[in-house]
Amino acid sequence: MEKLWTTSEVAVFLGIAEVDVEELVRQGKLTGYKLGGQFLRFRPNQVEELKRTMRFRPTTASAVRREGWWGKAREFVYFYDFYLVSATFLALLVVYLIASS
Repeated sequence: MEKLWTTSEVAVFLGIAEVDVEELVRQGKLTGYKLGGQFLRFRPNQVEELKRTMRFRPTTASAVRREGWWGKAREFVYFYDFYLVSATFLALLVVYLIASS
C-alpha cells in the first residue's frame, strides 16, 4: 500500500501554496481522497503526472508551509482530537473514582 501525500506535502512538491492545491482539487485537475470525511490525501503518482503536464509559478517561501515537527504534531492532534479528549476524560474519571473511594 502506497503512502498518500498530505496537502502540505503536495504543495511543497509542486512549489505552490496549500490553498492552490485545494483549488486544483475544486477545478478537477487533481484528485483528492478524503480520509475521515475531512482530510485530503493524494496519490503521489497522480501529483507527479500533474507536475509533468502543468507549469506552476513558484510561490514565495513564506507561502509554502514547511512540514516540521510542529506541523506534524498539529496534524496528529487535529486528526486524533476525539481520541485524545476521550482518553483524557477517562483518565480523569478513573482518578476521581480512585480518590473518592
